[in-house]
Amino acid sequence: MRNVTDTGSRVWACTQDGVVPDNAVEGQDVGVTCTTPSVASPIRLKLGWQWAKMSDNGLARMITLASPIPRKVTA
Repeated sequence: MRNVTDTGSRVWACTQDGVVPDNAVEGQDVGVTCTTPSVASPIRLKLGWQWAKMSDNGLARMITLASPIPRKVTA
């Protein structure tokens, strides 16, 4: 499990689907589900097998892009 905060200050709890991270197959993509209280439906992402090592900013950016809640647009 991993928690990240997006640019909207929402804290997302992310877990790998199906297998424990230690059992991930090298080079194979995995499914990751992320949830936050302010979004009714979980976000599902397909990420590389080492997703737990990616930067918080990178993971938060991918979650924000997949989120059904509109993002804040900056001018």
